[in-house]
Amino acid sequence: MFRALLPALRQKADNRQLLIIFIIASVAIAAFYGAGLMWGRQTHLSIAEYWRWWVVHLWVEGFFEVFATVITAFIFVKLGLVGIRNATTASLFTTVIYLTGGILGTFHHLYFAGTPTAIIALGASFSALEVVPLVLIGFEAFHNWKLSKSTEWIKIYKWPIWCFVAVSFWNLVGAGLFGFLINPPIALYYMQGLNTTAVHGHTALFGVYGMLGIALMLFSLRGMTRKYEWKDKYIKIAFWSINIGLVLMVILSMLPVGIAQTVASVKYGMWYARSAEFLGQHYLVVFKWLRMIGDTIFSIGIIALAWFVVGLKTGWSLEKKELSE
Repeated sequence: MFRALLPALRQKADNRQLLIIFIIASVAIAAFYGAGLMWGRQTHLSIAEYWRWWVVHLWVEGFFEVFATVITAFIFVKLGLVGIRNATTASLFTTVIYLTGGILGTFHHLYFAGTPTAIIALGASFSALEVVPLVLIGFEAFHNWKLSKSTEWIKIYKWPIWCFVAVSFWNLVGAGLFGFLINPPIALYYMQGLNTTAVHGHTALFGVYGMLGIALMLFSLRGMTRKYEWKDKYIKIAFWSINIGLVLMVILSMLPVGIAQTVASVKYGMWYARSAEFLGQHYLVVFKWLRMIGDTIFSIGIIALAWFVVGLKTGWSLEKKELSE
């Protein structure tokens, strides 16, 4: 990646700072797995938990958050949807939050390692703050896209832009709202490890990084087929089916089950909330089967996306007429 970006770095353009942050984040994503080597067979569980969460929390909410913000900002700058100053500021803001608060943000995971309540609360606050820059970039890009959507070249990149906006939306809802729902100390005690954690995991992992992968793929494919107009029937079905399916998974199944488990955990204990006796109750089984609705719609979206991508190669996703430059 560095070799490919080296010519751009030598140009000393306005986006050079973004490129440097992007390279650092890319290297750090792979290198930070080294935190998983910091314990051994005889290490005390509390120390092992500390380093384990360095891998889980700081890898995702530290380096990958920086990577997602920088790559989104860089592409929006290239499309003219975000100013270079705002993009660079947001990216540097993300990096500063990580450097000053990323380690502190890890502490909200360490409830069962004997960490004091005040430290956990501090960690929860810093962890929730990390989602802000990407959300701000996404909403600015969406606003600018609405102002300039009549422009022909903006229309060409409509679906990659929509996917990047979806990344910012799910970053706010999945990583921010549902993440902070389980972050405060009292919530961690009763809710960690229940379906409320799965709600955060699904919406943050696929909503942010899954949609980011799709957005980058579509952006690249759009550049490869720039002179042709896309037939957007299947990509439209894919985009809305994937996002609506993810929403329905959460609101019809995982969140209701998670709330029921939380009530049971507060009233009787987590052992009961996670037991087969509790989860086997009729109304919870119904909620679990209701997930099939969201899963089915989501699967339709994935199939439509695959069909569209194959169609770009075979031709059925492209209009026969060429776009004017």
